[in-house]
Parts: sequence; C-alpha cells; structure tokens
Amino acid sequence: MRRTTATAVGAVALLGTLAAPAQAGAGAMPDVTGKGLVAAERAMPHGVRVTLVDAREAGRHVLWPANWKVCSQSPAPGRPLGGQRAELRVVKTKERCP
Repeated sequence: MRRTTATAVGAVALLGTLAAPAQAGAGAMPDVTGKGLVAAERAMPHGVRVTLVDAREAGRHVLWPANWKVCSQSPAPGRPLGGQRAELRVVKTKERCP
C-alpha cells in the first residue's frame, strides 16, 4: 500500500511542476468586466496580484467574493501584465455599477 501512495504523491508533484508558468504574473490581462469576482479571479494568470476597490467608493471590503462582481478593470483587457498589479473595481452582485 505504501508504494501506491508514494507513486500517487510523486505524480501529483510532477503535474504541479509541469503546470507552473515560466514567469509568475506573465501574460495578458483577461477581460473580466461584468463577471462575478470568483470567475474573474480564476481567469487571472497565475501569480498576478489583484487589488479590489469598492466601485461605489464606500470603503467596503470584500469578505465573501461570491457576492461581488467586477465593474471595471485596470489594465485594459489584452494589455500585457508583466508582473504589475491588476485593479478590479467591484460592487455587490445585486448593485448597479456606477
């Protein structure tokens, strides 16, 4: 039984290595405007730092990402990220974007 477990762990470790990008934060900014925050965060390239800003300027913090959506983004879709921070302006899902 131990031999099977060791093989499974080794396979998972190998897959994780193969899936890792060559440079964290590399790639182009995806178009996430209008998407739910969970989907938007999943669409971001690995290693990109994301800053969330309350689009209503009420100073609210995102505690439950599933309850928020993206109103706007920076940089624009398709722009190279090159390790820079992305900013998503968000509101609660039932609110309108300003």
